[in-house]
Amino acid sequence: MVTASTSRRLTLTLPFLLAILIPACSGTSDSGSSHDGAPLDPAPHRGLPGQQPARDVPSAPDLAYPGKGFIVHEWGTDTVVVGSDGSLQPGLHHEEEDLPAFVYDRLEAGSLDGSTSTSVNVKMETPVTYFYAEEPLKAYVQMAFPKGVFTQWYPAVHDFYPPIFAPNTVAGVTTYADPALDPEFPFGSPVCAEKYGAIANGSLEWGTIEILGRDGDIPLPEAPLDRFTWAHARQVGANPLRVAGVPGATEAPQHERFLFYRGLGNFDLPVRVTAGAGGAISAENTLGEAIGTVFVLNVGASAGAFVARPEGIASGGTLVERAPSLDGAPPLDEFVEALGASVIDALDATGLYHDEAVAMVNTWKRQWFRTPGVRVLYLAPEAWTDASIPLTIDPTPDDVVRVMMLRVEVLSPEIEAADVGAARRLADPSVAGDAARHFDDLGRFAEPRLRRALALLGEPAYGEPLLARIAAGATAGAARE
Repeated sequence: MVTASTSRRLTLTLPFLLAILIPACSGTSDSGSSHDGAPLDPAPHRGLPGQQPARDVPSAPDLAYPGKGFIVHEWGTDTVVVGSDGSLQPGLHHEEEDLPAFVYDRLEAGSLDGSTSTSVNVKMETPVTYFYAEEPLKAYVQMAFPKGVFTQWYPAVHDFYPPIFAPNTVAGVTTYADPALDPEFPFGSPVCAEKYGAIANGSLEWGTIEILGRDGDIPLPEAPLDRFTWAHARQVGANPLRVAGVPGATEAPQHERFLFYRGLGNFDLPVRVTAGAGGAISAENTLGEAIGTVFVLNVGASAGAFVARPEGIASGGTLVERAPSLDGAPPLDEFVEALGASVIDALDATGLYHDEAVAMVNTWKRQWFRTPGVRVLYLAPEAWTDASIPLTIDPTPDDVVRVMMLRVEVLSPEIEAADVGAARRLADPSVAGDAARHFDDLGRFAEPRLRRALALLGEPAYGEPLLARIAAGATAGAARE
């Protein structure tokens, strides 16, 4: 079930759900979001069908809204943890970055003991969607997530799916409850469990939003930069947005510089990353189109090094690389600045405006560039993003640019051996405390790494208590994240 604080927040977003819950869970009703009675097709890109359009990208200082046309830009990230054999590791529902209190959230339910969110192997983090227009206009906006659910968003939406169940709408439900993320949810029938219990078919329908004038002075909710990286995403030249007349924004409109959402899901990724001894990395492109720029990072406690491959990976090709050595690597601050500049260059080349590329790097460089470990970053093809998170906008924009960067945390054979050794010590009460601290210090990646170690050990029972504690805990502050 959801916590009391979550329930208070969700009361603002639920009135439209109450009428559908009882009949739907008796297997006699269907529900969904539509616009004027019929779903719209996802927003198209200019170019040949099925292909990412070629873009004439100017130099970085000129990468800005030209002052004409209805343009939509989006950047976002996905995070996964892979074993040395390329297997996706579950347990990614933990947070590493606090969000401002005004953001709508259903994730607390995913941190309960035994949560089904432990099966989630892809975390979609902080996609933000910007709108540009020379004159104010209104637009209908809907996001879909066929193989996942949206867990957080802002501003308020007209409708979301899967729904939250209100008290007394189903037998045994006495408070607001999340059927998708609560393993204890009392489904009244197999039909109800199938319809609402899967981490799939996610939808956010903002409905009609107002895209305000470019020079408008709007009141933004407080999100101090010394506490939240949220404010970095506001440092762009996009039009301000207003949402009004929807649950959560009926008494007063909500304003922001972008639409924000996060989610959890299970789906295949464009690149299969495996690791060998001595820092060997193999990245196989499983798609029928090319992968964008690839970065291989090795981050230590006080230094870091990276390799950039701007040519990416050809369709069906494999990139063979080695994680750069930390011997003689530059100090961490110097490494972060150099990597940030290189990533901004890669993002500029995608068609994002330069201030958007800077905002994306500033939002994530503390977690992505400073957290110790070996990781692979790469730019996914736009068609893959469109298929994974279909976006519907009416009227159709003159152009849409969607950029998704994948973060792959790589468990090398050496890391796995260290984790297995620590997990094995959990069986000895005299050293179990030290063994537990090994995993506690890993922050949000404690659960996937412990799960991988226990799997390699054959799922011993002595690991279950620590796994249950970590799976239920909040691990945002550890591991310098």
